[in-house]
Amino acid sequence: MDTEASDRPAPKGSGNPVMVFITSFSAAIVVAGAFGIVIQAFLLAIANLMALGSTFVWVTSAANAVGTLWLFIWTIARSWHVERRLQVGLEVDEPKFSILANFRGS
Repeated sequence: MDTEASDRPAPKGSGNPVMVFITSFSAAIVVAGAFGIVIQAFLLAIANLMALGSTFVWVTSAANAVGTLWLFIWTIARSWHVERRLQVGLEVDEPKFSILANFRGS
């Protein structure tokens, strides 16, 4: 895979903040939504197979919701960070797990 920045100018309208937000938000829905649904199905299957009570379901569902929310916000931040780097002609850098680092651009 080629990781060098292209010499071609960015397509017109690619720097529009509204379009970047819509793209980032859509990617976050897909990534975090798929993660949350799969993990929740796994947790419910475990609870059903092992006859665990509703407390297990509520606690693990809350933990899943927190993880899914973090992944949703991180995906928005990462996508926004990558779009900003591409707009100025920089290469995509290694992901950071900090949400704030992605919003700051560091």
